[in-house]
Amino acid sequence: MKTRITIVCENSVNVPFPLIGEHGLSMLIERDGVSLFDTGQGLGLMHNVSVLGKNPAAVDRVILSHGHYDHTGGLLAFAQGRDAALPVFVNPDAFIPKFAVYGAANAQSALPIGFPRERGEYERAGCDFHHTTGHEAIEDGMHALSAIPRPEGWRGFDAMLKRKEGDAYVDDPFTDDLSLCVETDSGPVVLLGCAHAGIVEILDAISRETGFASFHAVIGGTHLGSAPVEYVYRTIDALQRYRVRRVGVSHCTGSRAALMIASAFPEAFTPASVGAVFEF
Repeated sequence: MKTRITIVCENSVNVPFPLIGEHGLSMLIERDGVSLFDTGQGLGLMHNVSVLGKNPAAVDRVILSHGHYDHTGGLLAFAQGRDAALPVFVNPDAFIPKFAVYGAANAQSALPIGFPRERGEYERAGCDFHHTTGHEAIEDGMHALSAIPRPEGWRGFDAMLKRKEGDAYVDDPFTDDLSLCVETDSGPVVLLGCAHAGIVEILDAISRETGFASFHAVIGGTHLGSAPVEYVYRTIDALQRYRVRRVGVSHCTGSRAALMIASAFPEAFTPASVGAVFEF
Protein backbone atom coordinates (compact mmCIF):
# COMPACT_ATOMS: atom_id res chain seq x y z
CA MET A 1 0.00 0.00 0.00
CA LYS A 2 1.39 3.41 -0.99
CA THR A 3 2.09 5.54 2.06
CA ARG A 4 3.02 9.21 2.38
CA ILE A 5 4.21 10.64 5.70
CA THR A 6 4.49 14.42 6.02
CA ILE A 7 6.13 16.10 9.01
CA VAL A 8 3.65 18.80 10.08
CA CYS A 9 5.23 19.90 13.39
CA GLU A 10 8.83 19.55 14.54
CA ASN A 11 11.58 21.68 16.08
CA SER A 12 13.12 22.74 12.76
CA VAL A 13 12.03 23.82 9.29
CA ASN A 14 14.29 22.98 6.37
CA VAL A 15 12.07 23.70 3.39
CA PRO A 16 11.56 27.08 1.66
CA PHE A 17 7.94 27.61 2.67
CA PRO A 18 6.32 29.85 5.34
CA LEU A 19 6.06 27.00 7.83
CA ILE A 20 6.42 27.24 11.62
CA GLY A 21 8.80 25.16 13.72
CA GLU A 22 8.18 24.43 17.40
CA HIS A 23 9.40 22.04 20.08
CA GLY A 24 6.93 19.28 19.36
CA LEU A 25 5.98 16.67 16.82
CA SER A 26 3.14 15.86 14.44
CA MET A 27 3.06 13.64 11.35
CA LEU A 28 0.33 13.21 8.75
CA ILE A 29 0.04 9.62 7.49
CA GLU A 30 -1.78 9.28 4.16
CA ARG A 31 -2.69 5.77 2.99
CA ASP A 32 -6.17 4.53 2.07
CA GLY A 33 -7.17 6.52 5.16
CA VAL A 34 -5.56 9.56 6.76
CA SER A 35 -4.17 9.64 10.31
CA LEU A 36 -2.53 12.41 12.32
CA PHE A 37 0.14 11.10 14.67
CA ASP A 38 0.49 13.68 17.48
CA THR A 39 -0.47 17.35 17.30
CA GLY A 40 2.60 19.35 18.39
CA GLN A 41 2.35 22.16 20.95
CA GLY A 42 -0.49 23.86 19.10
CA LEU A 43 1.49 26.81 17.75
CA GLY A 44 2.05 25.50 14.24
CA LEU A 45 -0.38 22.67 13.55
CA MET A 46 -3.30 24.46 11.89
CA HIS A 47 -1.02 26.97 10.13
CA ASN A 48 1.26 24.28 8.74
CA VAL A 49 -1.63 22.05 7.70
CA SER A 50 -2.98 24.97 5.68
CA VAL A 51 0.39 25.88 4.12
CA LEU A 52 0.99 22.25 3.18
CA GLY A 53 -2.40 22.16 1.44
CA LYS A 54 -3.88 19.49 3.69
CA ASN A 55 -7.55 19.26 4.66
CA PRO A 56 -8.27 18.68 8.39
CA ALA A 57 -11.69 17.29 7.50
CA ALA A 58 -10.01 14.47 5.56
CA VAL A 59 -8.27 13.17 8.70
CA ASP A 60 -9.94 9.98 9.87
CA ARG A 61 -8.29 9.83 13.30
CA VAL A 62 -5.65 11.25 15.61
CA ILE A 63 -3.19 8.94 17.37
CA LEU A 64 -1.32 10.29 20.40
CA SER A 65 2.10 8.92 21.32
CA HIS A 66 1.88 10.02 24.98
CA GLY A 67 0.42 12.69 27.22
CA HIS A 68 2.99 15.52 27.02
CA TYR A 69 1.96 19.01 25.91
CA ASP A 70 4.32 19.09 22.92
CA HIS A 71 2.45 16.15 21.39
CA THR A 72 -1.10 16.98 22.51
CA GLY A 73 -1.18 20.79 22.45
CA GLY A 74 -2.78 21.13 19.02
CA LEU A 75 -5.53 18.59 19.62
CA LEU A 76 -8.24 20.99 20.82
CA ALA A 77 -7.92 23.45 17.94
CA PHE A 78 -7.78 20.59 15.44
CA ALA A 79 -10.98 19.08 16.83
CA GLN A 80 -12.71 22.47 16.92
CA GLY A 81 -11.83 23.06 13.27
CA ARG A 82 -13.92 20.08 12.14
CA ASP A 83 -17.65 19.51 11.81
CA ALA A 84 -17.52 15.79 12.57
CA ALA A 85 -16.42 13.90 15.66
CA LEU A 86 -12.72 13.08 15.84
CA PRO A 87 -11.62 9.58 16.90
CA VAL A 88 -8.51 9.86 19.11
CA PHE A 89 -6.46 6.76 19.91
CA VAL A 90 -4.41 7.00 23.10
CA ASN A 91 -3.13 4.86 25.94
CA PRO A 92 -5.30 5.70 29.00
CA ASP A 93 -2.22 6.39 31.17
CA ALA A 94 -1.59 9.47 29.02
CA PHE A 95 -4.20 11.28 31.13
CA ILE A 96 -2.27 10.79 34.39
CA PRO A 97 -1.01 14.29 35.36
CA LYS A 98 2.56 14.83 34.14
CA PHE A 99 5.14 17.30 35.46
CA ALA A 100 8.70 18.45 35.07
CA VAL A 101 10.16 18.72 38.58
CA TYR A 102 13.32 20.80 38.83
CA GLY A 103 15.44 22.76 41.28
CA ALA A 104 17.27 21.89 44.49
CA ALA A 105 15.76 19.21 46.72
CA ASN A 106 14.71 21.79 49.30
CA ALA A 107 13.26 24.20 46.74
CA GLN A 108 11.74 22.19 43.94
CA SER A 109 9.22 23.48 41.43
CA ALA A 110 6.76 21.36 39.46
CA LEU A 111 5.76 22.52 35.99
CA PRO A 112 2.68 20.86 34.43
CA ILE A 113 3.64 19.31 31.08
CA GLY A 114 0.64 17.09 30.35
CA PHE A 115 -2.50 17.74 28.32
CA PRO A 116 -3.05 21.53 28.33
CA ARG A 117 -6.82 21.15 28.93
CA GLU A 118 -9.12 18.89 30.91
CA ARG A 119 -10.35 15.77 29.16
CA GLY A 120 -13.95 16.97 29.16
CA GLU A 121 -13.06 20.04 27.11
CA TYR A 122 -11.64 17.85 24.35
CA GLU A 123 -14.71 15.65 24.44
CA ARG A 124 -17.02 18.65 24.16
CA ALA A 125 -15.01 19.75 21.12
CA GLY A 126 -15.73 16.40 19.45
CA CYS A 127 -12.85 14.16 20.53
CA ASP A 128 -13.97 10.55 20.84
CA PHE A 129 -11.21 8.88 22.85
CA HIS A 130 -10.40 5.24 22.14
CA HIS A 131 -8.14 3.62 24.73
CA THR A 132 -5.43 1.41 23.27
CA THR A 133 -3.05 -0.74 25.29
CA GLY A 134 -0.44 -3.25 24.28
CA HIS A 135 -0.35 -4.24 20.60
CA GLU A 136 -3.52 -3.21 18.77
CA ALA A 137 -4.59 -2.61 15.19
CA ILE A 138 -5.60 0.98 14.37
CA GLU A 139 -6.50 0.13 10.78
CA ASP A 140 -5.47 -2.52 8.28
CA GLY A 141 -1.68 -2.50 8.15
CA MET A 142 -1.22 0.02 10.98
CA HIS A 143 -0.59 -1.15 14.54
CA ALA A 144 0.03 0.74 17.78
CA LEU A 145 2.24 -0.59 20.54
CA SER A 146 2.32 0.81 24.08
CA ALA A 147 3.05 -0.54 27.57
CA ILE A 148 6.47 -1.61 26.23
CA PRO A 149 8.17 -4.27 28.39
CA ARG A 150 11.37 -3.04 30.01
CA PRO A 151 14.14 -4.67 32.05
CA GLU A 152 13.81 -4.80 35.83
CA GLY A 153 15.05 -1.57 37.40
CA TRP A 154 14.52 0.40 34.18
CA ARG A 155 14.39 4.20 34.53
CA GLY A 156 13.93 6.94 31.99
CA PHE A 157 16.94 9.00 31.00
CA ASP A 158 15.43 12.33 32.10
CA ALA A 159 15.01 12.29 35.90
CA MET A 160 13.08 15.57 35.73
CA LEU A 161 10.06 13.95 34.07
CA LYS A 162 7.49 12.84 36.64
CA ARG A 163 3.86 11.98 36.96
CA LYS A 164 1.63 12.67 39.94
CA GLU A 165 0.17 9.87 42.03
CA GLY A 166 -1.90 11.26 44.87
CA ASP A 167 0.18 14.06 46.36
CA ALA A 168 3.52 12.57 45.30
CA TYR A 169 5.66 13.16 42.22
CA VAL A 170 7.14 9.85 41.04
CA ASP A 171 9.37 8.88 38.13
CA ASP A 172 7.22 8.54 35.04
CA PRO A 173 7.37 4.91 33.84
CA PHE A 174 5.91 6.05 30.49
CA THR A 175 3.50 3.16 30.23
CA ASP A 176 1.53 5.43 27.89
CA ASP A 177 4.41 5.72 25.39
CA LEU A 178 2.93 4.58 22.07
CA SER A 179 4.64 3.91 18.75
CA LEU A 180 3.26 2.91 15.36
CA CYS A 181 4.23 0.21 12.90
CA VAL A 182 2.93 0.95 9.41
CA GLU A 183 3.10 -1.68 6.68
CA THR A 184 4.03 -0.09 3.35
CA ASP A 185 5.00 -1.20 -0.15
CA SER A 186 8.64 -0.65 0.84
CA GLY A 187 8.36 -2.63 4.07
CA PRO A 188 7.39 -1.90 7.68
CA VAL A 189 7.94 1.66 8.91
CA VAL A 190 8.21 2.55 12.62
CA LEU A 191 6.95 5.96 13.77
CA LEU A 192 8.04 7.24 17.17
CA GLY A 193 6.63 10.09 19.26
CA CYS A 194 9.39 10.49 21.86
CA ALA A 195 10.38 6.84 22.42
CA HIS A 196 10.32 7.45 26.16
CA ALA A 197 10.15 3.68 26.62
CA GLY A 198 13.53 3.41 24.86
CA ILE A 199 13.99 3.11 21.10
CA VAL A 200 15.87 -0.19 21.45
CA GLU A 201 13.14 -1.66 23.65
CA ILE A 202 10.45 -0.39 21.27
CA LEU A 203 12.04 -1.88 18.14
CA ASP A 204 12.58 -5.18 19.92
CA ALA A 205 8.96 -5.22 21.15
CA ILE A 206 7.55 -4.43 17.70
CA SER A 207 9.70 -7.15 16.16
CA ARG A 208 8.47 -9.68 18.75
CA GLU A 209 4.82 -8.74 18.27
CA THR A 210 4.83 -8.55 14.47
CA GLY A 211 7.51 -11.04 13.52
CA PHE A 212 9.28 -8.45 11.39
CA ALA A 213 13.03 -9.02 11.38
CA SER A 214 13.77 -5.73 9.62
CA PHE A 215 12.24 -2.27 9.27
CA HIS A 216 12.46 -0.17 6.14
CA ALA A 217 12.40 3.14 8.05
CA VAL A 218 12.37 4.60 11.55
CA ILE A 219 11.08 8.18 11.87
CA GLY A 220 10.41 10.45 14.83
CA GLY A 221 11.60 11.45 18.27
CA THR A 222 13.97 9.21 20.22
CA HIS A 223 14.64 11.19 23.44
CA LEU A 224 18.35 10.44 23.22
CA GLY A 225 19.35 13.98 24.17
CA SER A 226 19.65 12.98 27.84
CA ALA A 227 20.68 9.36 27.22
CA PRO A 228 24.17 8.11 28.06
CA VAL A 229 26.41 7.70 25.03
CA GLU A 230 26.41 3.93 25.56
CA TYR A 231 22.68 3.84 24.85
CA VAL A 232 23.17 5.87 21.66
CA TYR A 233 25.62 3.19 20.51
CA ARG A 234 23.02 0.54 21.44
CA THR A 235 20.51 2.45 19.31
CA ILE A 236 22.88 2.45 16.34
CA ASP A 237 23.45 -1.28 16.82
CA ALA A 238 19.68 -1.89 16.88
CA LEU A 239 19.10 0.15 13.70
CA GLN A 240 21.84 -1.86 11.99
CA ARG A 241 20.51 -5.15 13.37
CA TYR A 242 17.07 -4.38 11.94
CA ARG A 243 18.63 -3.31 8.62
CA VAL A 244 16.91 0.08 8.63
CA ARG A 245 17.26 1.76 5.24
CA ARG A 246 15.88 5.22 6.10
CA VAL A 247 16.43 6.97 9.41
CA GLY A 248 14.64 10.24 10.22
CA VAL A 249 15.24 10.85 13.92
CA SER A 250 14.13 14.28 15.09
CA HIS A 251 12.47 16.41 17.80
CA CYS A 252 13.87 15.16 21.15
CA THR A 253 16.81 13.18 19.73
CA GLY A 254 19.40 15.81 20.65
CA SER A 255 22.21 17.14 18.46
CA ARG A 256 24.91 14.75 19.69
CA ALA A 257 22.84 11.62 19.14
CA ALA A 258 21.50 12.85 15.79
CA LEU A 259 25.05 13.51 14.56
CA MET A 260 26.21 10.09 15.76
CA ILE A 261 23.31 8.37 13.99
CA ALA A 262 23.78 10.43 10.82
CA SER A 263 27.47 9.49 10.81
CA ALA A 264 26.62 5.78 11.19
CA PHE A 265 23.98 5.97 8.40
CA PRO A 266 25.36 8.50 5.88
CA GLU A 267 23.13 7.27 3.04
CA ALA A 268 20.04 6.38 5.08
CA PHE A 269 19.80 9.45 7.33
CA THR A 270 17.21 12.09 6.38
CA PRO A 271 16.25 15.13 8.49
CA ALA A 272 12.62 14.81 9.57
CA SER A 273 11.91 18.55 9.76
CA VAL A 274 8.65 20.39 9.13
CA GLY A 275 7.64 19.92 5.52
CA ALA A 276 9.70 16.78 4.95
CA VAL A 277 7.83 14.11 3.01
CA PHE A 278 8.58 10.38 3.15
CA GLU A 279 7.01 8.18 0.49
CA PHE A 280 7.00 4.39 0.68
